[in-house]
Amino acid sequence: MNQDIKSILYNILGGIIVSVLTVIFISLRKQLKSFQLHRLLGFCSHSGDEPKIVYGQLALPNVFKQNGQVITHPYVKPPRNGGAIPLQGTYSITHPVSECEVRASTYLTSMLSNIKNTHPQLISDVDANAVLDSNLFALGGPGSNYKTADILASPANLFIQMAHNGFSLISGEHLPFVCNQTTDYGFILRITPPQFPKRSWIACSGLGEWGTSGSAWFLANKWKYLMRKISPFAYYMGIMPICDFVAIIKITRGQDQSAEIVDAYRKSGKMIKRIK
Repeated sequence: MNQDIKSILYNILGGIIVSVLTVIFISLRKQLKSFQLHRLLGFCSHSGDEPKIVYGQLALPNVFKQNGQVITHPYVKPPRNGGAIPLQGTYSITHPVSECEVRASTYLTSMLSNIKNTHPQLISDVDANAVLDSNLFALGGPGSNYKTADILASPANLFIQMAHNGFSLISGEHLPFVCNQTTDYGFILRITPPQFPKRSWIACSGLGEWGTSGSAWFLANKWKYLMRKISPFAYYMGIMPICDFVAIIKITRGQDQSAEIVDAYRKSGKMIKRIK
């Protein structure tokens, strides 16, 4: 075999080796990313597992015309660029869904796609009423989402309570975060339900709509930073579990991607510890 043929064969063999190593590297990186997400989210997934992304189902009370007749199609298309309302018709929706929860669900679905054999299911809080033995992501506040109310009422929630005008710790201490015309606040809360210790319930809730979707965006896109913030020692060790936590998120209205952590607490035994 002459030298030219040997060189060609060596180049081909080298290309095959590099290709194989590249595939192995990409596969290992995906597995590591999946493992790290498991740690932060706090649940064990199995083949065919379906974590539930739970939105708040709403209803529109009957709307009447001046003559007392029910308006069966009360919805219209919003105008483009501040123009006139389109004339093509009106619409009916049996169960309206908040736009912020639609945005939030897309963020979380994208995040969960990084976990092998995980197939998220989008369901309403009404349909999820009896669902307990499952990994849950509840979107919206306790007034609009029954599952968020269940999470906040759980004995595993050592962290936070929510009213229409603000947040407070379980101890009763009021948290100084108030919405205004430019700023909204939300939180990411993760608890482990005592009756199902291999499951995780997570709420992304806001005082306003941007608090909900901004918190979900932060969880989906800044989860590595969140994990490092919650437990830097566990993050760098790489194998230790991440404890339950709550993170308060600040968002500029209309800009989910502006989300940033302004306060956080993690579970420490039967107490909580503020993260500085």
